[in-house]
Amino acid sequence: MKRAYFVGVILMVAFAALGATQFRSTVRTYVSFQEARSLGRAVQVKGAIDKASVHLDKAHSNLNFDITDPKGDRLAVVYRGTVPGNFDQASHVVVIGQYHDKIFQASDLLIKCPSKYQGQTEGGHAGS
Repeated sequence: MKRAYFVGVILMVAFAALGATQFRSTVRTYVSFQEARSLGRAVQVKGAIDKASVHLDKAHSNLNFDITDPKGDRLAVVYRGTVPGNFDQASHVVVIGQYHDKIFQASDLLIKCPSKYQGQTEGGHAGS
């Protein structure tokens, strides 16, 4: 009976360690531009979209743009995939991916749009 309990405890510890490792690998924290450049792993970075830098390369399905942080630091981003429908209205974006070869390779984009209710009065119409 003791041996069965011992094996059971060992298996529970092993599964708990595996679960913790898998969970940790899926969690992405927000980091600064400088941290994104140096960490060498997948992270989340948020910044303001530089509208003048946006370029859609339809032939390669690439969306290239720069984001800036409040300090004025700039990060070049390339996103391969379907461009979110509201990207052109977005002021800020969260990019999820990894910095490689002087470019942040984004695997996901989370769009941060200005509130559609901004500037509206209690009645639901824009104030004058």
